[in-house]
Amino acid sequence: MNVLFLMLNYPYDPSREHMYKDLSRKFAEQGHNVYVAALLEHKNADRTFVQEESNHKILWINAGDYFGVNKFKKGLTAIQLPLHFNKAIKDYFSDVDFDLIIYPTPAITLYYTVKKLKKKHPNAEYLLVVKDIFPQNAVDIGMMDKNIVYKAFRYIEKKLYQTSDYLGCMSQGNINYIQQNNNVDKSKFFKLENWSSVYNVERLESTQAEKIKQKYGIDKKFVLTFGGNISPANELEFLVKLAERLKLNGVDDVHFLIIGKGIAKEKIKNLVLDKKLDNISLFDFVPTEEYDQLLKLSDIGLVNLNRNYTIPNIPSKTLNLMRLGIPVLAATDVNTDYRKLIEEEARCGLWSETGDIDIYYNNLMKLRSSKDLRDELSINGRNYFENHLTTDKAYKNIIEKVED
Repeated sequence: MNVLFLMLNYPYDPSREHMYKDLSRKFAEQGHNVYVAALLEHKNADRTFVQEESNHKILWINAGDYFGVNKFKKGLTAIQLPLHFNKAIKDYFSDVDFDLIIYPTPAITLYYTVKKLKKKHPNAEYLLVVKDIFPQNAVDIGMMDKNIVYKAFRYIEKKLYQTSDYLGCMSQGNINYIQQNNNVDKSKFFKLENWSSVYNVERLESTQAEKIKQKYGIDKKFVLTFGGNISPANELEFLVKLAERLKLNGVDDVHFLIIGKGIAKEKIKNLVLDKKLDNISLFDFVPTEEYDQLLKLSDIGLVNLNRNYTIPNIPSKTLNLMRLGIPVLAATDVNTDYRKLIEEEARCGLWSETGDIDIYYNNLMKLRSSKDLRDELSINGRNYFENHLTTDKAYKNIIEKVED
């Protein structure tokens, strides 16, 4: 098949791994002709060009800065994206007859590219990989009102579902939610969980481990790590409340690492300072390899979601925690089926509702006091990764659905 990937977040840095890079390479390895149309930000290069690998052509489309910029600049780039993508695909891939076109959410700004491609390639199959249910997720956490902008985004969201032949969703809860709130044919849906091609988990040498522990101030501590975007989506204020409860109860061997950036970072930082919580350390950036090492040295991986979510989210960081065999301590809203994933399907962690500090605290104490429980959850998480979350599995799921 001739397969086209439409990508906004496809890493330009060749050393950086990414799930869609893994997937496009898997299609190429299986003998398909793979084409990737990917955003190339101005901060990385100043021209559009094609990078060629075996069975794999990446069209880097120079179309403005989108990530890590202010809302105005991001919005301006988003508006112009379809124009840049449409022109570049026409200029470089006009002679290709595509059989399968894959694009992930949030794909609101690329809808008009998908629409244009469908006119030119009416016999191709169109697969939307559903990772975020936008714009409702923004409404839930107070980042968007149900105004004219919301209505415009909601209109395009519905059009995307209708235009796509298949919707690969992260959980059955995702599938149920979209079915219940949109007029979408049930036959379009299938379960497509996150994936990774990075399997090996190497044990750190003792001297290397000690250096990292000392660098981050976690020597002889029970370590819990949160890594990722720090925004209202995570409601890390509740995590701070857990750290405060530990201090009040005289538990002084537990330490939290919060690693990442985001619009809520300053708020969380100030909250930690105001409450004088020396059991929380915040870091802006940690190199990818060092971050994995930090996770491997952590006793627990943290997953947090805002209590106000009405949509079923499956946090993507869970993939890495299962891959590394890190037990999960989760606090989420009640509308997601994430609890079912970690407590029943993968059996790799403990869950509480965001806001229920007593259960959250008790779950942490259970994990802290029982190495046997942590080891059991670790093995279960790694097994779930190997059976469900590999790139091989994702590829097979997609091919089975398309061929069916």
